[in-house]
Amino acid sequence: MILLYLRKETNSFKTVEASLRIDGVASAGFKISRSKLVNLISSGDIRVNWATVTKNGTMVKTGDVVSVTGKGRLKVRL
Repeated sequence: MILLYLRKETNSFKTVEASLRIDGVASAGFKISRSKLVNLISSGDIRVNWATVTKNGTMVKTGDVVSVTGKGRLKVRL
């Protein structure tokens, strides 16, 4: 058996957010409205460091990996 790992292309960008709340960071990173993020959070589709997020006000920090089901991942850097 041969397994091939195909690395996905990554993009880098900068954004300015008022705070490091998960709803603001994920909204900017995934180009999703905050109102849609509320639904994704309540349905368990958003994770920080592979732990499911349950509150809109969850804070992220440098080095955290934010993932959204079906959208991908982003890494927070300051």
